[in-house]
Amino acid sequence: MVIKTHLRNTAVKALCESMTVKVMIQLIRELLPGYDLHKRMGFRETLSIPTANAARQIVDDICRAELFPDFVQLLVDTQEKGFKGRKYPISYLSYIIHGMKTHGYMFDPDNRMFIEDSRVQQTQNWGVLREGVDYEVTFLRFDIADNSHIVRSNPAKKVERAYQDLFSIVTSALDRRNGRIWSFQGDGGLAAFCFSRKDQQAVLAAVECLHELVLYNLGEKTISGPLAVRFAIHSGRCIYSSNTESLKKNDTVKDVVDIEHRFTRPGSCTISQKAYITLDKRIADLFTPLKEKSIHNLYNYDAALVS
Repeated sequence: MVIKTHLRNTAVKALCESMTVKVMIQLIRELLPGYDLHKRMGFRETLSIPTANAARQIVDDICRAELFPDFVQLLVDTQEKGFKGRKYPISYLSYIIHGMKTHGYMFDPDNRMFIEDSRVQQTQNWGVLREGVDYEVTFLRFDIADNSHIVRSNPAKKVERAYQDLFSIVTSALDRRNGRIWSFQGDGGLAAFCFSRKDQQAVLAAVECLHELVLYNLGEKTISGPLAVRFAIHSGRCIYSSNTESLKKNDTVKDVVDIEHRFTRPGSCTISQKAYITLDKRIADLFTPLKEKSIHNLYNYDAALVS
Protein backbone atom coordinates (compact mmCIF):
# COMPACT_ATOMS: atom_id res chain seq x y z
CA MET A 1 0.00 0.00 0.00
CA VAL A 2 1.50 3.30 -1.11
CA ILE A 3 0.49 6.10 1.27
CA LYS A 4 0.21 9.49 -0.39
CA THR A 5 2.22 12.38 1.02
CA HIS A 6 -0.82 14.29 2.25
CA LEU A 7 -2.02 11.37 4.37
CA ARG A 8 1.48 10.78 5.73
CA ASN A 9 1.75 14.45 6.71
CA THR A 10 -1.64 14.32 8.43
CA ALA A 11 -0.53 11.26 10.42
CA VAL A 12 2.65 13.07 11.46
CA LYS A 13 0.65 16.07 12.65
CA ALA A 14 -1.71 13.78 14.55
CA LEU A 15 1.14 12.22 16.49
CA CYS A 16 2.78 15.57 17.21
CA GLU A 17 -0.38 17.14 18.58
CA SER A 18 -1.72 14.11 20.46
CA MET A 19 1.13 12.60 22.48
CA THR A 20 4.73 12.84 23.66
CA VAL A 21 7.65 11.18 21.95
CA LYS A 22 7.78 8.63 24.77
CA VAL A 23 4.17 7.61 24.15
CA MET A 24 4.78 7.51 20.38
CA ILE A 25 7.58 4.99 20.93
CA GLN A 26 5.44 2.87 23.25
CA LEU A 27 2.63 2.94 20.71
CA ILE A 28 4.78 1.97 17.74
CA ARG A 29 6.17 -0.99 19.67
CA GLU A 30 2.68 -2.49 19.60
CA LEU A 31 3.24 -2.97 15.87
CA LEU A 32 7.06 -3.20 15.73
CA PRO A 33 8.26 -4.88 18.93
CA GLY A 34 11.69 -3.69 20.05
CA TYR A 35 11.49 -0.56 17.89
CA ASP A 36 14.44 1.75 18.72
CA LEU A 37 13.76 5.30 17.57
CA HIS A 38 17.16 6.63 18.68
CA LYS A 39 18.94 3.93 16.67
CA ARG A 40 16.71 4.51 13.63
CA MET A 41 17.59 8.23 13.65
CA GLY A 42 21.22 7.92 14.69
CA PHE A 43 20.70 9.71 18.02
CA ARG A 44 22.51 8.81 21.24
CA GLU A 45 20.19 7.48 23.95
CA THR A 46 20.89 10.50 26.12
CA LEU A 47 19.69 13.00 23.52
CA SER A 48 16.10 14.17 23.16
CA ILE A 49 14.52 13.81 19.76
CA PRO A 50 12.38 16.72 18.54
CA THR A 51 8.70 15.77 18.42
CA ALA A 52 8.22 16.53 14.72
CA ASN A 53 11.32 14.55 13.73
CA ALA A 54 10.25 11.61 15.86
CA ALA A 55 6.74 11.55 14.40
CA ARG A 56 8.06 11.75 10.83
CA GLN A 57 10.48 8.85 11.37
CA ILE A 58 7.78 6.71 12.98
CA VAL A 59 5.27 7.30 10.17
CA ASP A 60 7.95 6.61 7.54
CA ASP A 61 8.88 3.34 9.26
CA ILE A 62 5.23 2.32 9.55
CA CYS A 63 4.75 2.91 5.83
CA ARG A 64 7.96 1.08 4.99
CA ALA A 65 6.74 -1.93 6.99
CA GLU A 66 3.36 -1.73 5.16
CA LEU A 67 1.56 -1.40 8.49
CA PHE A 68 -0.28 1.86 7.91
CA PRO A 69 -3.81 0.32 8.14
CA ASP A 70 -2.80 -1.34 11.43
CA PHE A 71 -1.36 1.98 12.61
CA VAL A 72 -4.59 3.84 11.91
CA GLN A 73 -6.55 1.16 13.76
CA LEU A 74 -4.16 1.58 16.69
CA LEU A 75 -4.88 5.31 16.70
CA VAL A 76 -8.64 4.60 16.68
CA ASP A 77 -8.29 2.19 19.63
CA THR A 78 -6.05 4.64 21.48
CA GLN A 79 -8.74 7.32 21.27
CA GLU A 80 -11.73 5.06 21.97
CA LYS A 81 -10.31 2.54 24.45
CA GLY A 82 -7.15 4.23 25.67
CA PHE A 83 -3.52 3.15 25.80
CA LYS A 84 -1.80 1.96 28.97
CA GLY A 85 -4.69 3.17 31.08
CA ARG A 86 -5.16 6.59 29.52
CA LYS A 87 -7.27 7.87 26.63
CA TYR A 88 -5.63 10.12 24.05
CA PRO A 89 -7.80 12.30 21.81
CA ILE A 90 -6.16 11.93 18.40
CA SER A 91 -6.02 15.10 16.35
CA TYR A 92 -7.13 14.85 12.69
CA LEU A 93 -8.32 11.24 13.19
CA SER A 94 -11.47 11.76 11.11
CA TYR A 95 -9.30 13.12 8.26
CA ILE A 96 -7.01 10.10 8.48
CA ILE A 97 -9.97 7.70 8.37
CA HIS A 98 -11.33 9.54 5.33
CA GLY A 99 -7.88 9.27 3.77
CA MET A 100 -7.99 5.49 4.25
CA LYS A 101 -11.24 5.37 2.30
CA THR A 102 -9.71 7.31 -0.58
CA HIS A 103 -6.86 4.78 -0.55
CA GLY A 104 -9.38 1.97 -1.10
CA TYR A 105 -9.79 0.74 2.48
CA MET A 106 -12.90 0.31 4.61
CA PHE A 107 -13.43 -0.25 8.32
CA ASP A 108 -14.58 -3.75 9.32
CA PRO A 109 -16.51 -3.26 12.59
CA ASP A 110 -16.64 -6.97 13.46
CA ASN A 111 -12.87 -7.30 13.49
CA ARG A 112 -12.18 -3.62 14.25
CA MET A 113 -9.65 -3.19 11.49
CA PHE A 114 -9.21 -1.61 8.08
CA ILE A 115 -9.34 -3.93 5.10
CA GLU A 116 -9.53 -3.45 1.35
CA ASP A 117 -12.78 -2.21 -0.09
CA SER A 118 -13.39 -4.89 -2.71
CA ARG A 119 -15.26 -2.34 -4.86
CA VAL A 120 -11.99 -0.42 -5.24
CA GLN A 121 -9.23 -3.03 -5.19
CA GLN A 122 -8.66 -6.69 -4.46
CA THR A 123 -5.55 -8.55 -3.39
CA GLN A 124 -5.23 -12.04 -1.96
CA ASN A 125 -4.52 -10.80 1.57
CA TRP A 126 -7.15 -8.03 1.72
CA GLY A 127 -4.22 -5.66 2.14
CA VAL A 128 -3.74 -6.64 5.80
CA LEU A 129 -2.82 -10.33 6.24
CA ARG A 130 0.91 -10.79 6.89
CA GLU A 131 3.18 -13.60 5.73
CA GLY A 132 3.82 -16.13 8.49
CA VAL A 133 1.07 -14.82 10.80
CA ASP A 134 -1.63 -17.17 12.13
CA TYR A 135 -5.28 -16.30 11.31
CA GLU A 136 -8.72 -17.84 11.65
CA VAL A 137 -9.87 -18.49 8.07
CA THR A 138 -12.93 -20.05 6.46
CA PHE A 139 -12.07 -22.01 3.33
CA LEU A 140 -14.35 -22.75 0.40
CA ARG A 141 -13.10 -25.61 -1.74
CA PHE A 142 -14.68 -26.26 -5.16
CA ASP A 143 -13.94 -28.93 -7.75
CA ILE A 144 -15.49 -30.07 -11.03
CA ALA A 145 -16.80 -33.62 -10.79
CA ASP A 146 -15.66 -36.15 -13.39
CA ASN A 147 -13.28 -33.64 -14.94
CA SER A 148 -11.29 -36.33 -16.78
CA HIS A 149 -14.42 -37.42 -18.66
CA ILE A 150 -15.20 -33.80 -19.57
CA VAL A 151 -11.70 -33.31 -20.96
CA ARG A 152 -11.88 -36.52 -23.02
CA SER A 153 -15.38 -35.86 -24.37
CA ASN A 154 -15.11 -32.22 -25.41
CA PRO A 155 -12.84 -30.05 -27.58
CA ALA A 156 -10.12 -28.28 -25.62
CA LYS A 157 -11.51 -24.81 -26.39
CA LYS A 158 -14.94 -25.76 -25.03
CA VAL A 159 -13.38 -27.22 -21.88
CA GLU A 160 -11.37 -24.05 -21.37
CA ARG A 161 -14.52 -21.96 -21.84
CA ALA A 162 -16.31 -24.08 -19.22
CA TYR A 163 -13.45 -23.46 -16.77
CA GLN A 164 -13.72 -19.73 -17.45
CA ASP A 165 -17.48 -19.83 -16.89
CA LEU A 166 -17.00 -21.56 -13.53
CA PHE A 167 -14.37 -19.01 -12.53
CA SER A 168 -16.75 -16.17 -13.39
CA ILE A 169 -19.59 -17.72 -11.40
CA VAL A 170 -17.38 -18.25 -8.34
CA THR A 171 -15.65 -14.87 -8.41
CA SER A 172 -18.99 -13.08 -8.83
CA ALA A 173 -20.31 -14.77 -5.67
CA LEU A 174 -17.08 -14.06 -3.79
CA ASP A 175 -16.92 -10.39 -4.77
CA ARG A 176 -20.29 -9.71 -3.18
CA ARG A 177 -19.12 -11.24 0.10
CA ASN A 178 -15.50 -10.10 0.37
CA GLY A 179 -14.04 -13.53 -0.37
CA ARG A 180 -10.78 -14.12 -2.22
CA ILE A 181 -9.56 -16.81 -4.61
CA TRP A 182 -6.36 -18.27 -3.12
CA SER A 183 -5.78 -20.87 -5.82
CA PHE A 184 -7.41 -21.92 -9.08
CA GLN A 185 -6.32 -24.77 -11.32
CA GLY A 186 -9.00 -24.62 -14.00
CA ASP A 187 -11.08 -27.56 -12.77
CA GLY A 188 -11.31 -26.26 -9.21
CA GLY A 189 -9.77 -24.12 -6.56
CA LEU A 190 -9.70 -22.72 -3.06
CA ALA A 191 -11.31 -19.51 -1.80
CA ALA A 192 -10.90 -17.84 1.58
CA PHE A 193 -12.99 -15.65 3.87
CA CYS A 194 -11.50 -13.85 6.85
CA PHE A 195 -13.85 -11.07 7.96
CA SER A 196 -17.45 -10.19 8.91
CA ARG A 197 -19.31 -13.45 9.50
CA LYS A 198 -16.93 -15.36 7.31
CA ASP A 199 -18.63 -18.78 7.68
CA GLN A 200 -22.03 -17.50 6.62
CA GLN A 201 -20.54 -15.49 3.77
CA ALA A 202 -18.75 -18.61 2.49
CA VAL A 203 -21.93 -20.70 2.70
CA LEU A 204 -24.02 -18.08 0.92
CA ALA A 205 -21.38 -17.87 -1.83
CA ALA A 206 -21.42 -21.66 -2.30
CA VAL A 207 -25.23 -21.84 -2.38
CA GLU A 208 -25.35 -19.01 -4.93
CA CYS A 209 -22.79 -20.81 -7.12
CA LEU A 210 -24.83 -24.03 -7.01
CA HIS A 211 -27.99 -22.21 -8.08
CA GLU A 212 -26.13 -20.39 -10.86
CA LEU A 213 -24.75 -23.72 -12.08
CA VAL A 214 -28.27 -25.19 -12.24
CA LEU A 215 -29.27 -22.32 -14.54
CA TYR A 216 -26.02 -22.62 -16.47
CA ASN A 217 -26.63 -26.31 -17.18
CA LEU A 218 -30.19 -25.57 -18.34
CA GLY A 219 -28.91 -22.91 -20.71
CA GLU A 220 -26.34 -22.84 -23.49
CA LYS A 221 -23.44 -24.54 -21.74
CA THR A 222 -20.32 -25.16 -23.80
CA ILE A 223 -19.69 -28.84 -22.95
CA SER A 224 -21.76 -31.89 -23.92
CA GLY A 225 -22.85 -32.82 -20.38
CA PRO A 226 -23.64 -30.90 -17.21
CA LEU A 227 -20.98 -28.94 -15.37
CA ALA A 228 -21.30 -30.51 -11.91
CA VAL A 229 -19.24 -29.01 -9.10
CA ARG A 230 -18.63 -30.07 -5.50
CA PHE A 231 -18.30 -27.39 -2.81
CA ALA A 232 -16.98 -27.83 0.73
CA ILE A 233 -16.52 -25.37 3.61
CA HIS A 234 -14.44 -25.63 6.77
CA SER A 235 -12.81 -23.08 9.07
CA GLY A 236 -9.73 -23.15 11.26
CA ARG A 237 -6.31 -21.69 11.88
CA CYS A 238 -4.01 -20.95 8.97
CA ILE A 239 -0.56 -19.40 8.79
CA TYR A 240 -0.92 -17.02 5.90
CA SER A 241 1.30 -17.50 2.88
CA SER A 242 1.02 -16.18 -0.65
CA ASN A 243 2.70 -19.43 -1.76
CA THR A 244 0.10 -21.98 -2.91
CA GLU A 245 2.35 -24.94 -2.14
CA SER A 246 2.74 -23.79 1.47
CA LEU A 247 -1.03 -23.53 1.86
CA LYS A 248 -1.46 -27.16 0.81
CA LYS A 249 0.43 -28.21 3.95
CA ASN A 250 -2.02 -26.46 6.27
CA ASP A 251 -4.25 -28.83 8.28
CA THR A 252 -7.42 -26.77 7.74
CA VAL A 253 -6.84 -26.75 3.97
CA LYS A 254 -6.19 -30.51 4.01
CA ASP A 255 -9.45 -31.04 5.92
CA VAL A 256 -11.60 -28.99 3.53
CA VAL A 257 -10.07 -30.81 0.52
CA ASP A 258 -10.85 -34.13 2.21
CA ILE A 259 -14.44 -33.05 2.95
CA GLU A 260 -14.93 -32.06 -0.70
CA HIS A 261 -13.32 -35.19 -2.11
CA ARG A 262 -14.76 -37.87 0.19
CA PHE A 263 -18.03 -36.52 1.51
CA THR A 264 -19.53 -34.25 -1.17
CA ARG A 265 -21.78 -35.27 -4.04
CA PRO A 266 -21.64 -33.40 -7.35
CA GLY A 267 -23.99 -30.43 -7.33
CA SER A 268 -23.93 -30.08 -3.55
CA CYS A 269 -22.11 -28.36 -0.71
CA THR A 270 -20.83 -30.00 2.47
CA ILE A 271 -19.85 -27.96 5.51
CA SER A 272 -18.21 -28.85 8.80
CA GLN A 273 -19.95 -28.39 12.14
CA LYS A 274 -17.57 -25.55 12.97
CA ALA A 275 -19.05 -23.56 10.10
CA TYR A 276 -22.60 -24.86 10.59
CA ILE A 277 -23.04 -23.66 14.19
CA THR A 278 -22.35 -20.04 13.23
CA LEU A 279 -25.09 -19.84 10.58
CA ASP A 280 -28.40 -18.03 10.87
CA LYS A 281 -31.20 -20.55 11.38
CA ARG A 282 -32.79 -19.90 8.00
CA ILE A 283 -29.48 -20.78 6.33
CA ALA A 284 -28.64 -23.69 8.62
CA ASP A 285 -32.05 -25.24 7.92
CA LEU A 286 -31.03 -25.73 4.28
CA PHE A 287 -28.50 -28.33 5.39
CA THR A 288 -29.05 -31.90 6.54
CA PRO A 289 -26.63 -33.97 8.65
CA LEU A 290 -24.52 -36.53 6.82
CA LYS A 291 -24.44 -40.08 8.15
CA GLU A 292 -20.96 -40.83 6.81
CA LYS A 293 -18.27 -41.07 9.47
CA SER A 294 -15.71 -38.27 9.51
CA ILE A 295 -13.44 -36.55 12.02
CA HIS A 296 -15.90 -33.63 11.69
CA ASN A 297 -19.70 -33.65 11.95
CA LEU A 298 -20.80 -32.73 8.44
CA TYR A 299 -23.89 -31.16 6.87
CA ASN A 300 -24.92 -31.15 3.22
CA TYR A 301 -26.99 -28.98 0.90
CA ASP A 302 -27.98 -30.48 -2.47
CA ALA A 303 -29.10 -27.92 -5.06
CA ALA A 304 -30.76 -30.65 -7.17
CA LEU A 305 -33.22 -31.40 -4.35
CA VAL A 306 -34.53 -27.83 -4.29
CA SER A 307 -34.28 -26.91 -7.98
